[in-house]
Amino acid sequence: MGSIRATVMEGSFGNQKLHYGVGMIAARNRFSETLLLFFGIHMANAATLAARRLRAEEEEKEKAKKAKHRA
Repeated sequence: MGSIRATVMEGSFGNQKLHYGVGMIAARNRFSETLLLFFGIHMANAATLAARRLRAEEEEKEKAKKAKHRA
């Protein structure tokens, strides 16, 4: 029963833990499990927002570069 619960709790978050390097943090009780879950979600959201901002900045630079060449 423990392995079923662990599989259900991990889900895709297990992959995100590996990607963001928090796989070594053990969640041994319900409090730390919840804390780790929220930490992982916020870290993933921050990474997504940073990538979106970087993409927008690069698009702005490309537009400015094209406008400069047109003039």
